[in-house]
Amino acid sequence: MTPLRSLLLKRRRIDPLVLSAGILLLGLMIGVGKVVFLLFALCGLYLALARHRAARRSWTLYGTMLVAWALWQIGLSLLRGEPLAGNRVLSYAAIELGMAFVPAGLCLVRRPLDALAIGARLALLALLVAAPVDYVLSDGRVGLGANEALFAFVAGVVGIAARLPARSSPRWLPNGAAWTYLSAVPILLSGTRAAFVVIALAALVDLLRLFGRGVGRPSKRVIALSLIGLAVIAYPTAQIIGQRYESGVNELRNFEATGRAAGSVDARLVMWTSAWAVIREHPLFGVGGTHKMEAAGEKAGANGFMVTYYQHLHNFILDETISSGVIGLALMLSVFVAFLATVFRSTRERTLREVALLLVGFLVTFGSFHGVLLNEWTLIALFGTMGGLVASLCRAGTGVGARARG
Repeated sequence: MTPLRSLLLKRRRIDPLVLSAGILLLGLMIGVGKVVFLLFALCGLYLALARHRAARRSWTLYGTMLVAWALWQIGLSLLRGEPLAGNRVLSYAAIELGMAFVPAGLCLVRRPLDALAIGARLALLALLVAAPVDYVLSDGRVGLGANEALFAFVAGVVGIAARLPARSSPRWLPNGAAWTYLSAVPILLSGTRAAFVVIALAALVDLLRLFGRGVGRPSKRVIALSLIGLAVIAYPTAQIIGQRYESGVNELRNFEATGRAAGSVDARLVMWTSAWAVIREHPLFGVGGTHKMEAAGEKAGANGFMVTYYQHLHNFILDETISSGVIGLALMLSVFVAFLATVFRSTRERTLREVALLLVGFLVTFGSFHGVLLNEWTLIALFGTMGGLVASLCRAGTGVGARARG
């Protein structure tokens, strides 16, 4: 047996554990989790450059559009002569480019869905302990050492990934949609209003499944357990949401009275208005990621200082359009359209389709209020999970276009 073949056989046993550990650590905001997904991306890039059949089998329209979007951002930044040092546009585009090769890099993981689901479920169980402890110790919003909004988005993605069907998982980590609702605890403790919607989206999907054709009504036991769970979390949930809602209303009232932005809600309104003014002047190519906040601040008048205080516009549509123009926006949106098309063409498994829709739906709703695609935590969590789902559908014997069995 050659050394290379021996290494590959060892990796075949180890890689599923590594992938599970990656999403587990990512959910706990431990940097090693990011490294794991980047290593899989490097493996996929190597296979693609070597023209290995595993890379060709794993390549889809989703990967093509992700590469095209990343290269557009990189090309525009270089043509504009933007500095390389500290250029966040280049670093994030490089991550997106690498994430396109994750499906190929997972070729030695026999069941990527199992590894992702088990790791995500372990992460949620760990968060049920870590998030309340952090809340008590910090006496404030929970982020596990990172930005609270980023933590909330990663927790939401992990909650969605935990829904993935696993063929072989421990009995104490069973398949089920209920895992997503466990992410409500870290999300609520983070105090991130925009992330609450992932629970509503999951509930909508599950209600459609429960009362859809041929499914039947849920049992009395399920209804009773659901009501008990709602009763337990109702009061703390109402308290946290009420506090965040009241603060937002107060900010808007103060903004109407003084015309000066001083909080998060009124600052967003100022940023979005000024960004739109810049986009109207530079619709095709934008003004670049390193100059966008300065350009938007110039349009904000007396509130310009509030705009330039932030690094992004807290809206992924405006952020991409002002940076890379409508062409960049079209390429970005095509990535997620291609992802959904790949999943829906490749499988009739309802759970996998629901996970794909939840990932994109959560991105759109959360990204409407945050720069969700402008941070390595959120980029790797989102595209790593999407890449794992695509990889599972492109395994040998299924192929894109064939029916996957989950």
